[in-house]
Order: sequence, then C-alpha cells, then structure tokens
Amino acid sequence: MKPESTVTIVLLAGGKATRLPGKLTRTIGDEPMIVRVYRRLTTGGRPCIVSVREPLPAAVAQHITAPIVEDTHGDVGPLGALASAAAHVRTPLLFAAAADLPNVDAGVIDALEELYRLEAQHSVAPDVILPRHPNGDVEPLAALYDTAALCASALRTLAQGRKKVTQALEGLRVTYYDVSAGNAAKFVNVNTADDLAGIQPA
Repeated sequence: MKPESTVTIVLLAGGKATRLPGKLTRTIGDEPMIVRVYRRLTTGGRPCIVSVREPLPAAVAQHITAPIVEDTHGDVGPLGALASAAAHVRTPLLFAAAADLPNVDAGVIDALEELYRLEAQHSVAPDVILPRHPNGDVEPLAALYDTAALCASALRTLAQGRKKVTQALEGLRVTYYDVSAGNAAKFVNVNTADDLAGIQPA
C-alpha cells in the first residue's frame, strides 16, 4: 500500500450469477474475468479487498494477492458484502467495484477521486461520488464512497430489512459523475454469454 493512498478498492465477487453461472472465472482471452478486473483496478497501487461468499478457486486465487473477506451478512446481496468489507477498510474512502465490470480500470477511480477532491475543496466533502449515465441510470457498484458513511448507512439499511445499495444512499451527500459516451464502455457489465463474447482482451 502506497502511503499516499486514500482509497481502498473493494472488489465484490460474491454474486450468485444465476444467468451465467461461474462467470467471474470465465476467461477473456486467457485470463479469468475476476483476475482481469483485479489487475486493471490495482495498477495504480491502491490497496484492495476482495469480498466473497465462498473461497476463490485455487487457479484464480494464485493471481490475487489482496486480502479476502467473507460476506458475514448472509443472503442480502451486494449491500451486505459492502458492509462486511467496509469494516476492514482502513482508508477514508473506498471504491466499490463489481467483479463483472471487465472494462473498469484505475482511471475510473482517478476520475472519481479527482471530483471528490474538487467538491471537498469548494464545499462539503461528499459521501458518494456516483457515476450517472445520460438516461439517469447510476452505477452504485462502480462508485467512490466515504468509508465511515457507507458502513453506517449500509448497516442501518440492512437493519431496516432493505437490501438495495441505492437504498443505502438515502440521506447521504451524493455528487454525480456524469458518464460520457467516450467512457461508457468502462461501466459495461457481463450478465450473459453474449455479453462476455463482446469483451476484448486488454
């Protein structure tokens, strides 16, 4: 971990993937998708934690040196995984990344962190930098969070019996990062075999 790192990557790898079983270990080129995402995100030297529901296969785990954290909140989806992992984060900010985003990279974190700094300098620091597409869709699993704010809100939301990550954003200070046509591909996720076939090795 570089001393100047203020962001920890939380790579969410515990989804059930009912539409494409085993998708995170399926290969793009000769590389399992989760290994590709981990590699692309960590090139900037930021620390990383991988959140799982069960141990990674040995053939995959050998390529991932980050600490592995098990989701302790049961079958409540990515919000529980985020809450579990956030408790282990030691930086003031975390970047939540779904492991089925094969084109996301450290440049996305750089852009969100820069927007966070600008907001913090000119007003109150936000709790969330949330990518938003032109149609209004948002990317809560490719977003930058204040670690303490997310942890508290996630636990509160789960205690209320609610499970959506977007529900945990209620009451938080959200700044939107507008996704342009030029970088929309970085937020493409894989749900089907056709989606996977359309991703180029990189």
